[in-house]
Amino acid sequence: MKVVTDPAAFYATVAVSVVLLVAGGYYLRRGRTSRRRPPVEVEVSLTDDELVKQGFATKKVPDDVDVIVIGSGMGGLSVAAVLAKEGKRVLVLEQHDVVGGNTHTFEEGGYEFDTGFHYVGGHLDDKSYPNRKLFDYISNNSVEFQRLGDTVDVAVAQAADGARDAVHFTADHDVFKKYLKTRFPDDHASIDAYFKAVKAASIGLGTYFGLQVCPTWLRGAYRWWNKSKLEYFHKTVLEVVSSLTTNAELVGILNYSWGDFGDPPSRAAFVLNAVILNHYRGGAYYAIGGPSVIAKKVARVIESHGGKVLVRAPVSQVLIDASGAAYGVRVKDKDILARTIISTVGAPQTYTKLIPQDHQHRVERQVRELQNPALQACCSLMSLFVGFKGDAQALDLPTHNVWKYPSWSHDANFKANQDSPDAPFCALFMSFSSAKDPTYATRFPGKQVGLVVAPCFYPHVEKFKDGRVKRRGDDYEALKAVWKERMLTEFLNEFPKVTRESIEVAEFGTALSNDYYLGTTRGAIYGLGHTPARFTSDVTNPRTPIANLYLSGQDVLSCGILGAAYGGLVTAAVIEPSLLPKLGKLLSKTKQ
Repeated sequence: MKVVTDPAAFYATVAVSVVLLVAGGYYLRRGRTSRRRPPVEVEVSLTDDELVKQGFATKKVPDDVDVIVIGSGMGGLSVAAVLAKEGKRVLVLEQHDVVGGNTHTFEEGGYEFDTGFHYVGGHLDDKSYPNRKLFDYISNNSVEFQRLGDTVDVAVAQAADGARDAVHFTADHDVFKKYLKTRFPDDHASIDAYFKAVKAASIGLGTYFGLQVCPTWLRGAYRWWNKSKLEYFHKTVLEVVSSLTTNAELVGILNYSWGDFGDPPSRAAFVLNAVILNHYRGGAYYAIGGPSVIAKKVARVIESHGGKVLVRAPVSQVLIDASGAAYGVRVKDKDILARTIISTVGAPQTYTKLIPQDHQHRVERQVRELQNPALQACCSLMSLFVGFKGDAQALDLPTHNVWKYPSWSHDANFKANQDSPDAPFCALFMSFSSAKDPTYATRFPGKQVGLVVAPCFYPHVEKFKDGRVKRRGDDYEALKAVWKERMLTEFLNEFPKVTRESIEVAEFGTALSNDYYLGTTRGAIYGLGHTPARFTSDVTNPRTPIANLYLSGQDVLSCGILGAAYGGLVTAAVIEPSLLPKLGKLLSKTKQ
């Protein structure tokens, strides 16, 4: 999911200002817990590719590190860049062999594939809008974006009569609303009510943003005071949409985006549905040069301010003293010290894996709360990366994404797929990064890449989790082969001009691949479940019970590239309260 809509951003500024006024005295009494050097920018001689592939060695660690960030996804890179620009010496440690998390790309057989950045919204072609301002700030204005046309998504399902039913979700909401009213003439009032609820929920996002900045002691009062604004965080998508109409087909169409956050309509909080729709009002965008450009440019900002970004640096534990304060991390049996530690690997991994056993009592409540099934991810994803010869225009490869479902009954589809690995895929996502990135044809002439993603349920692969990567046994390989062929067949059926003979690369990975390459927990690519329980829980609080240890990334706000990036911004402001005015400016649209 990709969050922070423009109305929400305005109200987020208001919410943050309120928190600043109420909590300012607290921070002043508390005193500054961190130091700040005068920001000095230096030239970094490494190339972009060298910058994001620097292997860990203790001699590469800067002297007198202020902040250690565990993980180099957008939640890690954004918080690191913001703090580096505030004069902190930041060390980013990544367990994989390349920086970027879901913005990283990989090459196979002469093709470049993206992994987790498929589209993002928020008027990124206009530098006055918050999302563009955020990217510009953390990258020093070095990333540009391509608008992907007037259609954002096409959702396809089998209608009740067996016919193919394709719905175009357009960048222009007036066009989409007109389509819905033409198709469902008896539901005009319901459609208007839905868009009204979308607007209200998006405004509530700003209030939640304020909650995450709010001091721990004030969170309960803040929730109580703003309970009406947080209404749509506490209701499911199905609950809200079904209260507006009894037309099952309309309900299914309005609920199509559940794959963007990984929870079916009966489980997901309505705010997710709302911000997805609002986020793409105006269009979707793709990073020019591919998503790895973002990681490369942000890493350069961090290093140009005296920091370091290192890979193949798996953190095994956070170092905690007798008083319960974090003072460093352990990497490959080497201890690295810092005044502030930020974990972006998710709340479950942080609290259950990185806190030493003799300090587990300090996070007992968080660990216990994380056992709640409503907080856990209910599915993962598996991915098929397809490289094939041809011309994008001749093959009719779209810049929009395609979603395919067995029917518009998403919860029934989900349940059937969850119960059996042989059931129809409850959702399929198809995308062509080679058609989206205007530089791809120049960089890889005559080559195209497609991505097919489907939900993957961890219990279906859990028995293979202890095997070594690429050596998990014949049964696992057989299961993968079946899924891979099914997904490839769906892909070829949807895009008939792409022939099986033209395919030169077809790489496939499951939830276990996510755990190995991305460091996820049980393949949970989206982090914690995006349920009402998540948004009423304090386990997402960026402050932890361990002094000097903070959370950042997807679990702080929401999943997705921008959800993680804004999570980083929140954590930076929590650590350095003087950032709050700057946060307000980034979250508001600049007047022209």
